[in-house]
Amino acid sequence: MSSQRKVLLVFLLLGLVSLFADIVYEGGRSISGAYLFEIKAPEVAAALIGVGEFLGLALRFFSGYIATVFCSSSVLWGSTLLGYMLTSLSIPMIAFMPTWQSVVALYVVDRLGKGLRAPSRDVILAEVSERIGVGKGFGIHELLDQIGAFIGPVLVSVLLAFYSYKVAYFALIIPGLIAVLLVVAAWKFHPTLKSIPSTTRRPQLMFRGYSRTFWAYVVATSILALGFMHWSIASYYLKTRSIVGDVEIGLIYAVAMLVDAVVAVPLGALFDKVKFKTLLAIPLLAPAFIVLVAYAPRELVYLSAIPWGIVMCSEESIMRASIALLVEPSNRPLAYGVFGLAFGLAWALGGYIYTTLLGEPLYMLLYALITSITSLCFYAALKKTTL
Repeated sequence: MSSQRKVLLVFLLLGLVSLFADIVYEGGRSISGAYLFEIKAPEVAAALIGVGEFLGLALRFFSGYIATVFCSSSVLWGSTLLGYMLTSLSIPMIAFMPTWQSVVALYVVDRLGKGLRAPSRDVILAEVSERIGVGKGFGIHELLDQIGAFIGPVLVSVLLAFYSYKVAYFALIIPGLIAVLLVVAAWKFHPTLKSIPSTTRRPQLMFRGYSRTFWAYVVATSILALGFMHWSIASYYLKTRSIVGDVEIGLIYAVAMLVDAVVAVPLGALFDKVKFKTLLAIPLLAPAFIVLVAYAPRELVYLSAIPWGIVMCSEESIMRASIALLVEPSNRPLAYGVFGLAFGLAWALGGYIYTTLLGEPLYMLLYALITSITSLCFYAALKKTTL
């Protein structure tokens, strides 16, 4: 097999890895808030899952730092494999947890797994997608990712309708193991990354390769994350409104994942064409989601999946592709880690703010509007400096 075909095969394998891993993760996340309510967990439990998101994203910084210092293909592939193993085991094991604290702990372990693998996986993905365009490459990867993200909640909803939460959670062990095996196969076909030099770098020189534009981009995206409600909190709020049942909450999330999948490739192709202008359309979708979750009647609440799915798609595709344009290849592992740390801290903080506002939908909307407009202003300034 030619080297070019091997690279394309690795690109496809990484997409399939995300597909099966997202069946696990998104299937588990779709019912996270509803399950916590079912086992009589307090409201703060939903916010603690958001803290897990932060811890996982914070871990991206350290795993990215290690990968950048050692500049090793083995480190990148090894952290990718270990990260997927943590996700593949933690979510199914929720079926056997006796307390809400242990349930939250396993959700946190899953996010730590993603934090460990994400910078390394993104560096590998950026390299193997260069031939088709980085925006389109991340878009296609996100499409495959979201096919799994759609299948997972649907699978969980069906199992929940006929069986129980425990059966729904434990069934996710099968796609998890498939994801791990696919990572091993991808590693075998492309063990050495050409964009990673083979010498160890001095830690004190780590941040010299990052421009002011990169830091402005991190700030803009973090402000957007502040006002973007985490799904565990949204599903908890939908449960308290009592306008849809547990199965429907999972299906709404599945629709959001389908929206994510549908827009992924067009959004990536648009990014390759107009670059950072694409980001200008994203911030105002966060308050639109709040309007639908907090005010929409039962007949319209499914529409909340549209803005939430698009924002998630942008975070997983064009926002990651932007890093590849702003930072040179040898500095990308740490850059993805810095981006993940800032985004995770902002998302966790925003989650706590939303939990204090759950009984006040008007205040939730005002908060979302303020953060979204501020983010939009930063993106507009960023666009001027990069074009």
